[in-house]
Amino acid sequence: MLGFFIDDNAEDRTRISRLLSQHGMMIDDQFEPVEPMKLRDALLEKAPCIVALDFRLDDENLEENNYKAGALAQILRESLLERPELDFPIILVSTEENIKRIFSIDKTSHDLFDQKYMKGRLSDRGYRAECHRQMRGLAKGYKDIAACLLGQGGAASLLALSVDEFETMPLHGFAIDVLNADSVTHVVARLVLRQLIERPGPLLSPRDISARLGIENEPNQVSAAVEKLVALGMGYSGVFSDGWTRLWRHRLEAWADREIGSPLTSIKGADRAKVISKALGLDLKPAVSKWSNSSDELFAFACTVCGSPSERRNSLSLYDKYLLPYAEKKRVCFDCYVRGELDRSPHLAIDQSDLEIAADVVAGRIAR
Repeated sequence: MLGFFIDDNAEDRTRISRLLSQHGMMIDDQFEPVEPMKLRDALLEKAPCIVALDFRLDDENLEENNYKAGALAQILRESLLERPELDFPIILVSTEENIKRIFSIDKTSHDLFDQKYMKGRLSDRGYRAECHRQMRGLAKGYKDIAACLLGQGGAASLLALSVDEFETMPLHGFAIDVLNADSVTHVVARLVLRQLIERPGPLLSPRDISARLGIENEPNQVSAAVEKLVALGMGYSGVFSDGWTRLWRHRLEAWADREIGSPLTSIKGADRAKVISKALGLDLKPAVSKWSNSSDELFAFACTVCGSPSERRNSLSLYDKYLLPYAEKKRVCFDCYVRGELDRSPHLAIDQSDLEIAADVVAGRIAR
C-alpha cells in the first residue's frame, strides 16, 4: 500500500513520512503543497491508500502554499465524489499546538479528516504503533466499506452482523443514515468512526469495558480481560475493527446475565471484579473511584477526560449536540472537573442540566 504525507517543511515531510511508514504501507514524501488543483490531480493519479496532511501548509515561503490542510482536504473530498472508486482516508498529522489551538477552533474542517495525530508523539514507540494500527485499519476499512456498498450488503454487512442479530440491536437510525450516505465511502466511514467506534454505545472500547467490568483501567489487565471476552465471541469484527479493538455491548450484557445473573453495573466494583475474575480465570484488580477513593461504587462508564472507571453519582454529564439514540451520553468525573481538566479540552462543556451540581462540587458542598 502506498500513501503520502504533505508538509511545506521539507525536513518534517521526510522525517514524519519515515515515522508513519510501516510494513505493508509506505508513506511517500514526494509532494510539497503546490497549487491545490495541481496537487489534487497528482495525488489522484497515484491512487493512494491514505493521505496525511500537516495542518499549516502555509508556514514556509513557497510559491503556491497559501492554504491550510482543511482547504486541500475539501478539494480532495469533492473530487472523490466524482471518482468514488479512488476514495481514501485523509488524516491530519500536525503539532499539538496547531491541533489544539487552531484546528480545534476550525470546526468546519473537522469532518474532513478521519483521524488526527500529534507529530511530537510519533517518536514514542507505543503511540507510533497505535497510529500504524489505526492507519492500516482506515485503509482496509475504506476498501471494506466500498465492497459492502457495491455488494448492497447494507448496514448489517458493514458491522459483520447477521440480519437477524442486527434487527435486535439498539441501532435506531443507523441503517437510514447509511442509506442517506448515497454510497459515498468517506461519508459512511465518518458515520461508523464518529458514532460507533469513537463513542460508547453499541460498541465498547477497552476503557469502557474496564468500567463495565469494574476493574482498574490498567493496560495489561484490561488487555487480558478483553482477550478472554473476544475469545468468548463478544468481539467486533466489522469495518475498522483492524484499527480499533471493540466489544459488542449487547453480547457482553448477555454473557453477564448468564454468568452472574445481574446487570454488571448493579454490582459494586469490588464484588464485580471478584465475580469477573472467577468467570474469566483472571486475577483482576477492582477499580477505585477517584472521588471517593473506594471500590464500593457502581462503576458504569469511563470518564471522557481521564478514561478511569467512574460512577454516575460522582460525575457530570457533558453537552453533546451529536448524541444519537443509540449512543451513550459523555460524562466527566468530579475529580477531573475540580482539577480544571475541562479547561484543557475546550471542545467539552458541562451540560446545562448539571450546572447546579457542578457549582456545588466547586463550592465544596459535595465533598469527597
